[in-house]
Amino acid sequence: MTDQRTSSTRPAPRGVGWWLSPLRPVAIGMVVLAIVFVVGLKTLPLHTILIWAGPHDRALAASSSDVEILVLIAGLVVLGLWLVTAGIMALVPVRHVLVPHSAYWKSGGRHPEMRRRYAAYLGRAVGGTYVFIAAELLLGILSQKGSALETPWAPIVVSIAYIVGLLIFAVWVFTDGFRPAPTPRSSGTGAVGARTGQTSARR
Repeated sequence: MTDQRTSSTRPAPRGVGWWLSPLRPVAIGMVVLAIVFVVGLKTLPLHTILIWAGPHDRALAASSSDVEILVLIAGLVVLGLWLVTAGIMALVPVRHVLVPHSAYWKSGGRHPEMRRRYAAYLGRAVGGTYVFIAAELLLGILSQKGSALETPWAPIVVSIAYIVGLLIFAVWVFTDGFRPAPTPRSSGTGAVGARTGQTSARR
């Protein structure tokens, strides 16, 4: 009975996957953006239309090199913000961390898992941001070749979808992302309950 209780409260072993899980969504987002960026290098015309006023009616245009530099700057800014935020979250004392169910996560040696979850959720948000930048760039690439996307509403719709998705994800993080693990019932309690039930049935 003692061994079972000890094993149920013992933290899970921290393997390579435990440490790298916050990095996966960021890496996936970077790869997606890099692929779209390479496609843009080969397909964007010399004068790229950034914003359309309507079919065959451009509102804002720039050179393809300016678009590429803008995408690179956006990617570097996101990377810098991620590194700074991750560093702050890793170094700030546990008592100053704002987390739901703080009494649970700040006791019993659970703060490493709390920090890992924060890092994982931050990584997902950053990965989603890279995918958003890639989607806007891909939309710009496709709009140069077809009148169906020559509209100012397409990038606005993508931006709204990204913002709404990010807000929904943030609400989920602070409502369900840090829900405490259920406490397992010990076998001894179950056995006592079964014996009590048998005794009452006999009476």
